[in-house]
Amino acid sequence: MFGRRLDDLILEAIKKLKESSGSNKTAIASYIEEQYWPPADFQRLLSTKLKALVATGKLMKSNQKYRIAPSSVSLGGRSTKVHSTEDDKQNICIRQLTKPQVDAELDMMTHMNKEEAAAFAAKAVAEAEVANAEAEEAARAAEAAEAEAEAAKAFLDAVMLTVQNKNAASAILRAC
Repeated sequence: MFGRRLDDLILEAIKKLKESSGSNKTAIASYIEEQYWPPADFQRLLSTKLKALVATGKLMKSNQKYRIAPSSVSLGGRSTKVHSTEDDKQNICIRQLTKPQVDAELDMMTHMNKEEAAAFAAKAVAEAEVANAEAEEAARAAEAAEAEAEAAKAFLDAVMLTVQNKNAASAILRAC
């Protein structure tokens, strides 16, 4: 296609455009078209891919603008930096810990002074807020997907009813 995945190009465009409230589809398309040679069906592909990235939680959509969603997915105890939804300049480290790591952290906590405990608690609260924001966004995406599925089913039902009515009308005309 472009030599790179469209997902990556969209994320690159949003990062490079650096629009604080997010980038609209036109700006994203213009950036990609200026930098790369997109195929003829690019606009359709872009629309489909933007919807998919929102549905998977990689992008957040607000007022027809797209922003990169904070990501806290981590595997195997590795940590991933994520951007807080309240302060984009603050990096928070989200980690998935093993049982021995949890035990070690609990032991460390028992030996903390008040200031260390307060800092540790503040970090935990910030991590929880990021996780909560992602969960809320995932719930919104699930609700949107459910609504889209219901609309598609309603459309299919209407089409099927139309087909049945045409078949019934044809049968009546043939009988006459």
